[in-house]
Amino acid sequence: MSSPAPKDSPPTTERGRQRRDALLDAAQRLFLEHGYGQVSVNDIVAQAGGSLSTLYRHFGNKEGLFQAMIERRSHHIYDTLTAETVDELPIEAALQRLGIDLLIKVMDEETLGIYREVVAESPRQPPLARLFFDGGPGRVRRALADYFERRMQRQLMPACNAVELAGIFLGMLLGEWHLIRVLQLESPPSRAAMEKRVTRCVDLFLRGAMAARAE
Repeated sequence: MSSPAPKDSPPTTERGRQRRDALLDAAQRLFLEHGYGQVSVNDIVAQAGGSLSTLYRHFGNKEGLFQAMIERRSHHIYDTLTAETVDELPIEAALQRLGIDLLIKVMDEETLGIYREVVAESPRQPPLARLFFDGGPGRVRRALADYFERRMQRQLMPACNAVELAGIFLGMLLGEWHLIRVLQLESPPSRAAMEKRVTRCVDLFLRGAMAARAE
């Protein structure tokens, strides 16, 4: 890889958004089918239509396009934690909503395919792993940490390392399920099973996270 990926430049018109989405859709299909390292920006433009200048204007380069693709896939989860109304919800409800959204997205076959591709490619292209983490898992962890920090500032949670706390909760949710799905050892869990797991994780997590308050 060359230079770090530039910041994505979202379009301001409907036509521009459609062209941008077409490039992201084409990139995702080609990356999953052929592998990131085997796909060029010319391949992406040939499938999506448009021009190289459009791709470069929106994303800067292939790395920027990849990171924007990951951010788009994590956007709904990110929005759950950054919506203006989330701070008014009971923490149990906010974490339950986040947990369901996260498990549905992570257990999706396309998301798993991208994850497998990043793991396979990262020894040859280490910056790819950073782009993936920053655009997806790291972005969600930071948003959750910010949510916890806001609650700590309002004295609704005991003060602690919010980033570490966010990582613990996300790790509880994914646990062995993610590895099992990555290895394709079992079929995806049902919605009911996801909801049950999230409820259990939220309960266990809050018992520990709030313990200092009772001491």
